[in-house]
Amino acid sequence: MNFNETARAQFRLDTNCSVECENKYRIMINHSKRLEGARIFEGMSDEFRAVIYKADAYIMASDELYEWVKEKYSLFKCEWFCKFENLRELDNKLKDYGLCIHDTHIYMLPDENWEDYEMDCPYEIKLFGEENIDDLRKMGKFPHALPGSVTQKDVIALAAFDEGRPIAAAGASIDGKYMWQIGVDVYEDYLHHGLAVYLVTELKKLIIKKGFLPYYGSSESHSLSLDTGIRSGFIPAWAEVFVKKIKNTVDKSKP
Repeated sequence: MNFNETARAQFRLDTNCSVECENKYRIMINHSKRLEGARIFEGMSDEFRAVIYKADAYIMASDELYEWVKEKYSLFKCEWFCKFENLRELDNKLKDYGLCIHDTHIYMLPDENWEDYEMDCPYEIKLFGEENIDDLRKMGKFPHALPGSVTQKDVIALAAFDEGRPIAAAGASIDGKYMWQIGVDVYEDYLHHGLAVYLVTELKKLIIKKGFLPYYGSSESHSLSLDTGIRSGFIPAWAEVFVKKIKNTVDKSKP
């Protein structure tokens, strides 16, 4: 599997981008459309999306936003897309259409030059698939490994057990046609035992063997999580901006 080509194929689906557009432009701006196989996140609006990958930008915008986005970003240096100055201007524009920036994230892909090595784990490790992954969910709380999203189905997990009790888990969800996202949780008493790195590393290898591209994401400020990804054989690959609809609010101070 070519990780770069697979990721780009997924980003084209995510942002309604044709191969012809990708070959012609470094900043690809397309009209919003939800395609089969695109990564869809719960609560996310399709009216704007930006994926910044290797100095390229995959962007889609609604018909109402399209001309503004095209004028604003066609010649933009997209490596600076997530500077607060730009995000603030974008957020202010989105508000005119009942939208706001929901989140920005850094995502990682497997390092193709990473050298595999044997890792030791003193705990019992169990594999869970689609047929029994709900059993693990019932055993303990793993909000990042098994978020139970409506739009991103949890399909595989590795869990560590200490005397029959689950203490850590790494799980993956089907996020799109080509990519599965990994999340991990470790119970507090078992932090700093190397469990997160072990489980994420082994799950990454399993997903690749299944023919899908694993990826790992975190908040820009979550340095411990990003460190786990790097030590598990991932490298920073792209940033992404998500938007959502603004919920109507009621001023409770008024009678």
